[in-house]
Amino acid sequence: MSKKVIVGATGAVAAVGVAIGWRASKRYPNGDGDRKAQKRAPLLVEGVNAERFVEALCEAITFPTVVLDDGTYETDVFDRFASMLVRRYPRISAELEREVFNQHGLLFTWEGTDPDLDPIVLMAHHDVVPVEKGTEEDWIAPPFGGTVVDGKIYGRGALDCKGPLIAIFEAIEYLLERDASPERTVYVVSGHDEEIGGRNGAQVIAHELRTRGVTPWFVVDEGGAVVDGVLRGVSAPVALVGIAEKGFVNLKLTAHGEGGHSSVPPHGTAILTLASAIVALEANPVPARIDAIRPMLTALSDHLPGVVGALASRPAAAASLLSRVFARDVLMDALQRTTMVPTIIEGGVKANVLPQSASVVVNLRIIPGDTSETVVDHVRSVIGESVDTEILPDFVREPSEFSRIDSDAWETLTGVIDEMFPSAIVAPWVLVGATDSWFFESFSRDVYRFSPFVLDEEGRGGYHGTNEFVREDGAGRAVSFFVRLIVVAAGTGDVLSGSS
Repeated sequence: MSKKVIVGATGAVAAVGVAIGWRASKRYPNGDGDRKAQKRAPLLVEGVNAERFVEALCEAITFPTVVLDDGTYETDVFDRFASMLVRRYPRISAELEREVFNQHGLLFTWEGTDPDLDPIVLMAHHDVVPVEKGTEEDWIAPPFGGTVVDGKIYGRGALDCKGPLIAIFEAIEYLLERDASPERTVYVVSGHDEEIGGRNGAQVIAHELRTRGVTPWFVVDEGGAVVDGVLRGVSAPVALVGIAEKGFVNLKLTAHGEGGHSSVPPHGTAILTLASAIVALEANPVPARIDAIRPMLTALSDHLPGVVGALASRPAAAASLLSRVFARDVLMDALQRTTMVPTIIEGGVKANVLPQSASVVVNLRIIPGDTSETVVDHVRSVIGESVDTEILPDFVREPSEFSRIDSDAWETLTGVIDEMFPSAIVAPWVLVGATDSWFFESFSRDVYRFSPFVLDEEGRGGYHGTNEFVREDGAGRAVSFFVRLIVVAAGTGDVLSGSS
C-alpha cells in the first residue's frame, strides 16, 4: 500500500484537551449539556453500516489465525487475513500508510494535519487462541465458521479480538468515505502474537513508534467492556475501563521421590508431595490489595445498597472487612489479589510404576503493588524446600502502572462511552488478564483498555472458551463508538452533524 498524507480544512470541533469538564463540552457535536442527567438512547452515528460489520467479522473469523505457545503459526492464514483487510477496506488501503513488522504485525498511520498534536493509538490483535481438541462439537456453530445464530456472531476471535479490530476498521473506512481529515494523527496497531505475549508484534511496533519520537496522547486497547453482574447489588450495567493490568509469571514446581513398584509404596511419593504443595498454595493465597480496586469501588459506591455502599466509599478504612467479603466471590477475589492456579501437571509413565518426579506449572497473575519477585518468594515460603521452584523465563511480565483518571484523555474516552452506553456506570478497574497495550505505558501516561460490547455472564464465558460470540445487535454501536472517539479525540470536522 502507498502512503497518502491526508490534508484539508478541518471543521469547528475544538481542540481536545482544552476543557477538562465533560458537561456542556463544545468538543462534542450535538452537545446538549449534562447528558448524565437525562434518560436517553445511545448516540449512534447516522449511516454506519452494521450489516457490513457483521459480514466482515464473520469473514474474519473464518481465518484460523491461531498462534501456538511455541510461537509457530500458519503464515499463509495470516497472509490471507491481511489480504481480506485490503479487499474489504479500499479507502484505508489507499489512503493510510501500512507497515508490517515481523511478517504479520500491522501498523496503520492516518496522518493528522497538525503535527504539534500528540497522536492517538487504537489497538487490537488478530491472532487467536486454539480451540481445545475434543470440544469442537460443544460449539453452537463451528468455531471458525463465522456464523450468526439467534442474533449472535459465533467464532474464535469474535470478541478476542477481531470484533474490536473490525469495528476500528469500519469506523475509519466510514470517516474516509466522508472525506474526513483528522487534526491528530491516528495510529492503528494490530499484533499477531498477543496471545503469547506480543513480543514479535506489538512490542516491536511500540518500540519503533517510541524510537520515532511518538508520544501518544492516549492508547485504547481491548480489556474492559460493558458488563452486568460485576458487583452484587449493582443493578445497572458497568462500563469497566482498564486503567492497569496484572502482570504474570509461570512457575514450575517439581517434587522428587523414590521410584519403584507401586505395590510397595513409600510413605510419601513425588505425586503426594506435589499435591500437598498445591493444596498449601490454595490455602495460603497472596494477601489482598484493596488499593488496587479503590477507584472501581469509589465509582460504584453510590450504586451499592446500604452498608456495602458505605464501606465501598471508604475502601481504605474498611479494607479488612471488604477483603473478606470479596474473597467469597471468584471475580472480586481475582480483582483484589495476585492469583495462583495450577494449569499443567505431569508425572508418571505407567500405572504400576512410581514416578521419581512430578511437576506442575502454576500461573500467577500479579496485581499492581506486588512484583514477580515478591510473589515467587510467597510461593517458596508456603511450599517450603521439599519442592523445587523454577521460574519459566519466557512468561514473566510485571504488572503495569496505573493510568490517570483525572486527565483530558480519560474525560474524552469516558465521555464517548457515556454517549454510546448511557445506562452504564463508568468504573476504572484493573484488568486481570494481559494486553498488548502494556508495551505503550513506558511512553504514554494514558493507556486504557475497553471494547465497546455489552457482555452478560454468558458472553464473558466466551473469552478463550467455548461458544465465543458478540451480539449482532451491538454492531452499530461498536462502530459508532470508534467513529465518535476518533472525531472527538482527533478532530475531523463536522462529519457527524447528522448523527443522532
